Amino acid sequence: MGKRILAHGLLGLSALIMLLPFLYQLGLSLTPPGRIFSSPLPLTLPLTLENYQAVLKKLPMARYAANTLTFALGVTLGQLLLALLAAYAFAFRTFFLKEILFALFVGSILVPFVVTYLPSYLLVARLGLLNTFPGLILPMLTAGYATFLLRQHFLAFPKEILEAAHVDGASSWQVLFRVLAPANLPALVALGITLFISAWNQFVWPGLVANHPEMYVLTVAVARFAGGEGSNAWGPMMAASVLATLPAFLLYLAFRRWVLETLMEGGVRG
Repeated sequence: MGKRILAHGLLGLSALIMLLPFLYQLGLSLTPPGRIFSSPLPLTLPLTLENYQAVLKKLPMARYAANTLTFALGVTLGQLLLALLAAYAFAFRTFFLKEILFALFVGSILVPFVVTYLPSYLLVARLGLLNTFPGLILPMLTAGYATFLLRQHFLAFPKEILEAAHVDGASSWQVLFRVLAPANLPALVALGITLFISAWNQFVWPGLVANHPEMYVLTVAVARFAGGEGSNAWGPMMAASVLATLPAFLLYLAFRRWVLETLMEGGVRG
């Protein structure tokens, strides 16, 4: 019992340490501007929404949120579709150099996206897609990790069911989208949430390709605000950061069990 209490205490302390920056940010965003430096504590009474009101007056947050949502959804749905097709091929199809191609495909996970910024930017610029959603979304549709995870789930699916579907005359497309995809819906949802949060938090690529104010995503808008008129306005700057962070944070909290279970299962299957 003592060891269990100690373990839970350490886990709780670790969680608190991880959440501390966000809690500090949230506390400062609710603190009156004149009292931010009056106390070492991140939260002082009385609480106020003045900082949020100031941000909403200065920044078109609804537009930036819509841009971010469009970008994140486009990346998420695109990666899921490509991952479904690739995972099915690597799991059930036989073709030349299959294992080598799969190793290279999964190896792309190890390549930081920042390495591809310059060639991707030049390609987008030559195609005339700067400051457009296709220019934002298309270069990010690589799905190495998503493909690996779905392949592991597909390999664990009972082959008898797939053989029965083929005997009944189902095509490969029907097997994929009417059998495998519905059967792995929890994994798809959890993977989609993970991809969505990752895209929502992107900063460098959207700031590089979509540098027109009407195309800003939330992360870029907050950074520009912090470097401009909000540079000395700590309360509004914290409020803007909370508004940019909160949707993805709440989405993860709502589906965290699915996400964690799917990622753990994907790592041991196959």
